[in-house]
Amino acid sequence: MKLKLVLWILGRKLVKKSKKDSEFKKKVSEKNCTVQIKTADNSLGRYYTFNNGAVTSNKGVATNPAVALVFKDAATGFSILTSNDNAKRMEALQNGSLKLEGDAATALWFTDVAKHAR
Repeated sequence: MKLKLVLWILGRKLVKKSKKDSEFKKKVSEKNCTVQIKTADNSLGRYYTFNNGAVTSNKGVATNPAVALVFKDAATGFSILTSNDNAKRMEALQNGSLKLEGDAATALWFTDVAKHAR
């Protein structure tokens, strides 16, 4: 439940900021793609679609995202996404608690976008 809320809030922030902040809109205009964040068992997920500076956020699992950030479970996802500790993220990638499926460059871009949406 906590991860579901964090992903929903992120979506709201991305959408709102893309409509009100011209610099942020320019940043999200750099790519047209879909980014998925989900649990490994697909029981919880949300995806964010970027299309010519417009952002949409939907619950569920996207059919063909450019990149997916896949957490081993919801508790791990919540813990990592709400932490400011980059070492924790790197450790999760190394130990398999977080997996990237797809384009790593898009994942880095999305991480930067999400950071600026706060």
